[in-house]
Amino acid sequence: MILITGASGRIGRRVAALLASEGHQLRLMTRTPERAPSLPGAETIYGDFNKPATLIAAFEGATKALIISASGKPGERALLHNNAFQAAEQARVQHVVYLSLLGAGPHSKYPFSRDHFMSERYLLATGVPSTIIRNAFYIDMFLKKFDVDGIVRGPAGGGKGAFVSREDVARTAASGLLAEAGGILEVTGAESLTVAEVASHFSAITQRDLQYENEPSDLMRKRLSQGDLDNSVIDLSIGWFEAIAAGELDHVNDTVLRLTGRQALSIEDYFRLFPDLLGTFH
Repeated sequence: MILITGASGRIGRRVAALLASEGHQLRLMTRTPERAPSLPGAETIYGDFNKPATLIAAFEGATKALIISASGKPGERALLHNNAFQAAEQARVQHVVYLSLLGAGPHSKYPFSRDHFMSERYLLATGVPSTIIRNAFYIDMFLKKFDVDGIVRGPAGGGKGAFVSREDVARTAASGLLAEAGGILEVTGAESLTVAEVASHFSAITQRDLQYENEPSDLMRKRLSQGDLDNSVIDLSIGWFEAIAAGELDHVNDTVLRLTGRQALSIEDYFRLFPDLLGTFH
């Protein structure tokens, strides 16, 4: 039995579909069971990292588990993840695959990367055999970063990132669940790009004039502070670009190829396979 948490989300749904197509027995855990995919050989169960009692039934009898990040603020999320890790330990799960972030570390510029590093420590402390997948930032995250004028602004400078498709992360996670525990795996896209180069790729894909404008951190904070955003959200928005500027995601490797047998998708190939994603682009 393979347990997939966050089964209503993009990664969880795709991993579930990949494993179901191979005939694996699945349990899909989600806070919104009505949104879970209907797949052969899969049962759906309610579970919430914030309600540890619900995790007992979800993890019971599972031999492997994919644990996908919960919603919440940095620091708080790590505690929620630990609830899941503790449930996995108590249920004697034989292999946990946890989705972390490339650049995870105590001094990362990106608050969620610091949070993931803390979560990783919690997981390792349980002693449960594990595979930690540190994936780069998702390439489709840029779809929500261009403003109405087609400009993405932030303090990334000339820093590069090996941005990765969710499809490659889902396929790697599915393969990782079927393999032996593999320690820490960094999962990247096919090449490392500056934000300006990403904008150029999206321009070609969408036939729009899209650009990157370097915006110093203090000016970005001033701009975002004019709205009603929580300070933690502003810190995350700025830290996302600062992590790129610091080179935290400037690593390209062949993990996708080694685990899935397929090269990591280029930006063009990804959106050619999933053109509906561009429907979210304003």
